[in-house]
Amino acid sequence: MKVIRNINNNVAVCLDNNNHEVIAFGKGIGFKKAPYEIALSQIDRTYYNLEPHYIALLDELPADVMDVTFEIVQKGSSYLKTEFNTVFWFSLCDHINFAIENTKKGLVLSNPMTNEIRHFYEREMKLGEWAIKHISKRLSVRLPQSEVGNIAMHFINARQQVKQAAERNDIEHFVDDITDIIESGMNVIIDRDSFSYSRFVTHLKYLLKRSGKLHMPESENEKLYESVCEEFPKLKAVGEKIKEYIVATLQVEPAKEELLYLMIHINRLCAREDGL
Repeated sequence: MKVIRNINNNVAVCLDNNNHEVIAFGKGIGFKKAPYEIALSQIDRTYYNLEPHYIALLDELPADVMDVTFEIVQKGSSYLKTEFNTVFWFSLCDHINFAIENTKKGLVLSNPMTNEIRHFYEREMKLGEWAIKHISKRLSVRLPQSEVGNIAMHFINARQQVKQAAERNDIEHFVDDITDIIESGMNVIIDRDSFSYSRFVTHLKYLLKRSGKLHMPESENEKLYESVCEEFPKLKAVGEKIKEYIVATLQVEPAKEELLYLMIHINRLCAREDGL
């Protein structure tokens, strides 16, 4: 790997074998004058696609604080069974550095939410307590007890963001897969920027929220379902494929009324794409 710019003695901007820019961490890798080659064995971790303000932040953060924060994030990831993103590491590192500076100045900021956090987020609070002890052991800085709750809150917020990102990905996959089924079955190319498609996607998202009730019919519409199936055999075939997908994905078999609503949406959507 080629170092093209040093940030500090332990952090450098590099180019990988594919000529992609990467921020590399490793003890002493930024000591020499760039450019020069370093072995991969010298690198502890790397970060791709960092925004400029994060790279600038690396100039301000002490190497020992960065190392300790990385250890705390690793511990938290293992303890909470959550994979945190790069932004979280920077955010927590910046906070810990700020807390250390305040402590050295004799400034102690209270956290009025500590008791409430302890009541609802016991595991994150235990992690915060471990982090305070780890910082004291590694950096010889004794942070105030209020920082237990502050560090816990960082992990709580980060976990919620990870969960929301995962949910967004699940929704996107669900919508994309069903759209593919429709395009294949109805022999159309759907305009994903159209209002009709946006309305269809909204219906699918609402369907996902009600996934536990899809098997429960809301009214007597089975005869209308049978009528639509008889009049539009292609719609029926697509509806059956979507039903199979929903069963495999959500582990629930949608009622005929749910399929009817979907088929009506698909009929309206494909009519605008000249699919029927």
